[in-house]
Amino acid sequence: MLAGLDPDQRAAVTAPVGIVVVRAGAGSGKTTVLTRRIAWRALSGSSDIERTLAITFTRQAATEMRTRLAQFSLDGRPTIGTFHAVARRMMLQQLEDKGRRSPVIINNRSSVVSQCMGDDARGGGVTDVLNAIDWAHARMLTPHNAAAALASSGLAVPLGNTRFSEVFDAYERTKKKRGLVDLNDFLTSVIRDGVKDPRFVESLQFQFRHISVDEAQDMNPLQYEFLKTILSANPDVFLVGDPNQAIYGFNGADKSLFDSLPDIEGATTVVSLPSNYRCTPEIVTMAVATLAQDGQVADAKSTRVNGQPVLLKRCANEQAEIATVAKEVLRGFGRGRSWSDIAVLTRVNTTADHIRDALSAAGIPVRTARRGGAWGRAVAAATELTGREGLAVWSSDILDSGEYEKDDADYLVAQRVRQFLDENRVGSVDGRTFGTWLATSADVSETDGADVLTFHAAKGREWSFVVVAGVEKGMLPHRSARGASARSEEARLAYVALTRAADELVITWTDTRNGRSTGPSPFLPTVTTDIPQPAAPPEELRAFHRSLPQRNQIEDELREWRDAHAHSRRVEPDAVLPDRSIKRLVRVQPSTVDEIAQIVDAVFAHRYGEEILTILRNSPTA
Repeated sequence: MLAGLDPDQRAAVTAPVGIVVVRAGAGSGKTTVLTRRIAWRALSGSSDIERTLAITFTRQAATEMRTRLAQFSLDGRPTIGTFHAVARRMMLQQLEDKGRRSPVIINNRSSVVSQCMGDDARGGGVTDVLNAIDWAHARMLTPHNAAAALASSGLAVPLGNTRFSEVFDAYERTKKKRGLVDLNDFLTSVIRDGVKDPRFVESLQFQFRHISVDEAQDMNPLQYEFLKTILSANPDVFLVGDPNQAIYGFNGADKSLFDSLPDIEGATTVVSLPSNYRCTPEIVTMAVATLAQDGQVADAKSTRVNGQPVLLKRCANEQAEIATVAKEVLRGFGRGRSWSDIAVLTRVNTTADHIRDALSAAGIPVRTARRGGAWGRAVAAATELTGREGLAVWSSDILDSGEYEKDDADYLVAQRVRQFLDENRVGSVDGRTFGTWLATSADVSETDGADVLTFHAAKGREWSFVVVAGVEKGMLPHRSARGASARSEEARLAYVALTRAADELVITWTDTRNGRSTGPSPFLPTVTTDIPQPAAPPEELRAFHRSLPQRNQIEDELREWRDAHAHSRRVEPDAVLPDRSIKRLVRVQPSTVDEIAQIVDAVFAHRYGEEILTILRNSPTA
């Protein structure tokens, strides 16, 4: 259970029962610590696995935790799910116990909000209103005080204060009148019933005695209040998070909740995980220095040996940047990586779309063309549905409303739902069976390709080779970020983006974008637009260089070929082709595969002989 853990990780896993806060930096193995903590507690007898609850922020994280815990011989299964999934289960259980009818979950919130907006919806802005409503729910605000709170936080108030309050109030009244609930109502319902019914709270606290929360720095006040509701008087809670990766303030999250744990009483054990096992020292240094430009401190250190320097690429405009990005992606692929080892990250979707189109036009496969975050969210919504009718209504709301384009992720997933229902006309089906069908039977195969994502969508992911594009004024921090708090979140967003790279990192920016002057982001350290003029080496060094034998170009090309194969196979270069064999190949100049077999060995010659002969024939010095 403790094998392979460093001292800090071990301290977190074996921390005493109670309130434990783990400050886990990027690449520090937080998922490993979280899952091993749950298993350690269960196998050591200090917890009941059936009364263990792990809360995540994404379904993917929940799935990964279940997969990792399956390797341990646990006598039972913990409950693992997102805040919304866990709260929904609790809400439905309470309604069933009270003999009350379950409400209908809104599958198309845009349609309801559009109706509440009336003529104002003709000008668009439905999504902005929904986002503002979600922010208000996350902060537990009413329609009466939401607009003022939005404005005081530096956020735009769609439709203006008065009209937004009216639409928000109409949305809440419409839900109540029709017996509808949305995702935010799951949490609100549990909190409200907890206040009204102490026995309900006692039941929850008995069912879930041992609680863990992943990505705890992203909790909003509503989620935090839900957590407090289900914690017992003597909390047994394990919180894992990284304040330097708190990037959802715009969505209502408040990282100070993780920092201070207000109203949760008891002695707290704090453990830090500063070791970064993912990134090279060069990448960690750049990421930490980026945070430092905003006055923030990251306790992070790389455990890896030195790697490639971070490349900073200045581009004249967005067209030059796209060409640079394509060139760098090809360079990353040319070093023996697969396309899926490569990602291009941008601050905004518009830039990502342009880069995605340009890479595809250049013949570079792009994996995110249809399988990005929007696709994942649509699939998640569909798999949450219960019963045939729920699936049918959800797909019809999208396909028949006329509000979606045919290439929208929601539309594409809804088509799959309708196909699934058509192919499964008999028997019991629900969202989970649809999810299984989608993963195993549907024609949604995805070819290998580079990822092109926004910084937010890339959180929790990692790649060997990453290009972070558009790191410039007006983009990072984004021009919409108002105030010190928003600027600090932008710096953390840059930190998240940079630490997605494991081995190589390229950063680009433009001098002008869309005709506007830009330049490097103020978050970038040690960036200068001056071109340094290197001093000439002293004469004694030049004389020494002239005395050295000239390097053989064929030998260099053979070494590059050897190193690329070694990297792709994750072995030492000498395991592919030793230096002595390279020198013999250069000296003998074989012209057939059989001759190569005599120099190296028959297995190598059979596998790589033609590639070696191609290098030997095409070299200018051959």
